[in-house]
Amino acid sequence: MPRLAGDWFIDLFTSEAEKLIESLRSRSGGRQVDVPPAYWWIPGLPEPRGGRGPVAAVDGGGGLEPLGGSGAVYIARAYGYVEGGEPERGLELRFYPVRETRVLDALRSWLEHRIAVRLAYRLPPGSILLMDGSLWATVTAGLTALARLASRGVQSLSWVYTALLSGYMLAEVSGLARAARERGITVAYVSKDHGLRALKEKVLLEAVAERVRALQPLVSRALDYYPLALREQLLEARRLVPSELRGVFDAALDMSYRDTSFLNDTAGPGLGYSWLLRMPPPQKLSQALARGGVRGLIERAAARAEALLAEEPEAEEFRSLAERLPRLLDELPCSRMFYVRLGVGDHPLLVELPGEPGCYYSPGRVLEEPGGLVEEVVAVLRSGYAGPEYYNVQLIAAHMNATLSSSQLASYMRLLEQLAAARGLQLRLARRSLISRSLPRKRRRLV
Repeated sequence: MPRLAGDWFIDLFTSEAEKLIESLRSRSGGRQVDVPPAYWWIPGLPEPRGGRGPVAAVDGGGGLEPLGGSGAVYIARAYGYVEGGEPERGLELRFYPVRETRVLDALRSWLEHRIAVRLAYRLPPGSILLMDGSLWATVTAGLTALARLASRGVQSLSWVYTALLSGYMLAEVSGLARAARERGITVAYVSKDHGLRALKEKVLLEAVAERVRALQPLVSRALDYYPLALREQLLEARRLVPSELRGVFDAALDMSYRDTSFLNDTAGPGLGYSWLLRMPPPQKLSQALARGGVRGLIERAAARAEALLAEEPEAEEFRSLAERLPRLLDELPCSRMFYVRLGVGDHPLLVELPGEPGCYYSPGRVLEEPGGLVEEVVAVLRSGYAGPEYYNVQLIAAHMNATLSSSQLASYMRLLEQLAAARGLQLRLARRSLISRSLPRKRRRLV
């Protein structure tokens, strides 16, 4: 039978469209409400000021080469770009008897922060150090790896090695924040790939709670954590919300409605930046830390690692790390995040500044008007902007130098084989290389 031109369903579509329009009209009559003005959005971008210190940027890359039988060789490298100065470089080569990209991610993140600490002690006061990725996601992922090991929630040795490397990484995060404070360096984490709902939930839920006083205690407790806590109770409380506010309330709880869409809907596509929002920890992680504090969590993780690794050298590494880690983790900074749009219609960048020592563990989301430090960071990001693809030339320079290509990994492995053979060791490489570039970072995807 010959195929007829046209659309056989257009009449059905028209009929259904008319029904949908009537449904939307009836819904909108009682549920539309003016969202509070975007007081938290500052239109326009500050001009770069002269006299500042240089801008530096750190990024990393890596790959792993499986060995025949089991295990893999892991390679991570990091590059610290310095505006008008010598770069800082680092490389780590490790063997672990597992093949997991999460191990590689933790190794790379540790190395990136080691390079950043070196730069913090090298750069003159007034410099700005840009880190690729999210501070909140990095710290949360590291602590979660340790908490999973401490709670006997691991099902593979890969989680043990991930926890070990995460411990090293968290120590460097704490050290970076301390060095930056002491030396007058501004550290800013910049993410192009993100999907938070933190700002939207804060603004919309508090707007509803201001009108419905009975919801205020529940909303306050729910906003104490990120991701949003007490979702089931909030859904059950929906019956308390007047019909004219339910659209706002539903948008606040919609997990697919993220900050970027909320920003577009309320502040529009123009240039500007948001107020600062202090991010709290996840509720489950906070509960895990409440059982004995940071020290208790580290002690449980170290004991579990020793039991699982037996005589492996990493068991001793974990014991040694556990002695100094609690003091360093007590000083972990929180994330003070804000959004900035550098080009009209661009996807906004997520920028995070480290807060005071130890504030990572404090519950509650605090929204505050930005000051001169934020203006300075925004001005620096503006001066380094070269379009959506080259959202920051310093970070792109670090990315291009740090990224490990498949051909480079193959060259490294050939050299490793030759060096091993010269020393009487035959490596059996499986030749199924896995590359981990610095962008995108699946492990650091924000939710």
